[in-house]
Amino acid sequence: MSTSWAPANETAAQLWNERSILIGLFLGAIGYGVHLTLFVQCVQALYARKSGRRNHELLIFVCILFALGNVGNATNILFGQKTFIDDRDYPGGPGVYFVEQSTNWSVVVCDSVYIVNSWFADGLLLYRFWTIWSRNHYIVAVPAIAFLTSMVLSAILIAELSQPGNTFWSTICIKLAIPYWSISISMTVILTALIAGRLLFMRYRFKKLVGASSSIPYVTITAMLVESATIYSMNGILFLASYGVDSPVQNLWLPLLGQTQSIAPLLIILRVARGQAWSDQTMDQLISMQFARSQATHMANDGTSTVLDTFPTGPKKMRVGGRQDLEQREDEGESESEFRVAVV
Repeated sequence: MSTSWAPANETAAQLWNERSILIGLFLGAIGYGVHLTLFVQCVQALYARKSGRRNHELLIFVCILFALGNVGNATNILFGQKTFIDDRDYPGGPGVYFVEQSTNWSVVVCDSVYIVNSWFADGLLLYRFWTIWSRNHYIVAVPAIAFLTSMVLSAILIAELSQPGNTFWSTICIKLAIPYWSISISMTVILTALIAGRLLFMRYRFKKLVGASSSIPYVTITAMLVESATIYSMNGILFLASYGVDSPVQNLWLPLLGQTQSIAPLLIILRVARGQAWSDQTMDQLISMQFARSQATHMANDGTSTVLDTFPTGPKKMRVGGRQDLEQREDEGESESEFRVAVV
């Protein structure tokens, strides 16, 4: 007969709450591992590009995200250590300690850096929405107002969390946190849907222009999921729903949310660094590609010209023209590689 060493003075609900806290710490650590991997890949990809102001800005951006993610993960683990090891004899157990002692500086720092992290994540998503929707200032106005509103509410929330006696579950903090998360996550979900819808429409147009058998990295299903920050939206919805009803499930999603706030932007930046992200010139380039293909088909059919290169997909170089054109350019001192035109 096995002996149970479970605490006799704690209910099943209390034990489940403590388990969710511990599991959440591990999920946050897994998210940090993904964040670290993407950070290294982004830095490598950005350094591989031609140097320029935009590269420096993106490098600074990914470094800020990584620094915030590091601080958030470290302070979260530190408070977990206090909860389950250093102060494990706290009256009521780790679950009570986790709530009542969340005024500890490590928790305040953790919550603050993750909130600031959400500003960067939401800001980049808003910028990508503006870019993918052809830099339309009118359509971006409402999301921009929502973004600013969430920033103001979250800044007030940080100030309240810094006050002695206030925790993430204090009445005043709940009244600030729920509207803040609701606006931020709702904006993320709406922008996710609009970005995915825009890319799906562009995918349809591209298939009509080039043909159903053709593909391009800008409008694949993976591109839609990455560009629209779907992973951040899904994580945010799961957390907000559980936090709103005060379910212990929130302890699973909150540490991971702090990392997906960085993972989603880094996935977008990695596509930008590799030349696979949608830009405001992409549609013009696709139209140019269709024109080049039409010209290639015409020249191949009439037999008067030679196709110098086939129609490629992806961030490669191509040029369609006649052999006579190439010979003329070579006579003028231009090499064949220079004669080719970069499509993307």
